[in-house]
Amino acid sequence: MDDEQNAIPVSFGSIGFGFALILLSLYFAEILDINGLGVVLATGLFAGGVAPLIAGLWSIRTGNSFAATVYLLGATFWFSYVFIFFLPALGLVPTITEPALAMWVQVPFFFLWGLFTFWLFLSSMKTNRVLQLFFFLLAIFFWLVALGHWFAWDTWHNSGVMNTMINVFAGWEGIVCGFVGIYYGLAQVFNDAFKRDLMPLGRVQEKS
Repeated sequence: MDDEQNAIPVSFGSIGFGFALILLSLYFAEILDINGLGVVLATGLFAGGVAPLIAGLWSIRTGNSFAATVYLLGATFWFSYVFIFFLPALGLVPTITEPALAMWVQVPFFFLWGLFTFWLFLSSMKTNRVLQLFFFLLAIFFWLVALGHWFAWDTWHNSGVMNTMINVFAGWEGIVCGFVGIYYGLAQVFNDAFKRDLMPLGRVQEKS
């Protein structure tokens, strides 16, 4: 996903996704409260959604099917997640008033995104170590959030300690993953500008 003709156009897709993921993770880690949710959703819509969408469309133009799949579906995740909140606010779907139930019904959403991301991790074995690490951490993040949301059922009936602990841990793990994504995007720009791998990506060497 990091060939020279794609380096600059798709770098902001990685940076945007990583930036949005960090803000979402700060929310799960309870560093941002409900008052910061608007910032998370706005950033997710534009940095996490629009930027990867442009990067994905550019990747189609350059014939990079792997990058196109990654960025377009990354944009799809953010558009879908933002509209989970927008649709009830617009009155287009019923509003779930119980917060724990609202979290619990998102379990399949995050679980399936984790499966897809793990497939990307396996598909990235011939790219570079940084990209592999990003996909691996992202898959773990999605599954942790799914597990935390699953335990929202416990929150509904009991103290909800497991729900809080898992979501907070997922948040901190997601912050690390977001910074890895930003590093990947910045490395594309920096290495392309200097025509050298000054920010190492751990490129996988083809066996002769």
